[in-house]
Amino acid sequence: MEDTIKEFTNIKGLGEAKARALADAGFKSVDELANASIEDLTAIEGVGEALANKIKAGVLELSSETVEEPEESAEKPAAPKATKAVEVGELAMDDESKRLFKVRKVLKAKKPHFNRTDAHKYKRLDSNWRRPRGLQGKQRKHIKAKGALAQAGYGSPVAVKGLHPSGYADVLVRNVGDIDAIDATIEAIRIARTVGAKKKAVIEEKAAELGIKVLNPTRGE
Repeated sequence: MEDTIKEFTNIKGLGEAKARALADAGFKSVDELANASIEDLTAIEGVGEALANKIKAGVLELSSETVEEPEESAEKPAAPKATKAVEVGELAMDDESKRLFKVRKVLKAKKPHFNRTDAHKYKRLDSNWRRPRGLQGKQRKHIKAKGALAQAGYGSPVAVKGLHPSGYADVLVRNVGDIDAIDATIEAIRIARTVGAKKKAVIEEKAAELGIKVLNPTRGE
């Protein structure tokens, strides 16, 4: 009887308690459940019409799996390796590298925006950074109210400077040929925004085959 209960628990959605109730009702195999009617199942205490339909569906699913398995193993001894579904995670890093990434995150949060001297006064001047050179320049003299001066101390730790938060070096690619020079162990690719969807799909497929992480993959609908 225990073997029968164990066999019944393989049916999807059927727990041990209901499997035991079916065994107590006289059902000895999955085949008997397959031949039973909905009325026969609902006659069992604790089995309603919804559960009876679920049992019948589970029996059919279990029967189809047992029939298809031998054919599948005979024709396909080994499942083909999927290339599109490859997902490369973060790079394995030591404790020191993780610490430096945290330090970089804190420094970047505190880092001010460096504006060109008097960019807010004159429309002809862009706000992009230019080192102040005027003899009487307040910003050059480090007057705090005149804006921050780009200097040593604001930079990230050298060991993690320019790296992606995942730990990989960020490499921009524009075509499939650019992937050949990529070292998958330390580098990840970022596909240029000018690349079309068709070419981007080809690049992603090759990257998946080579185990290269794509930092800006195509998102599914």
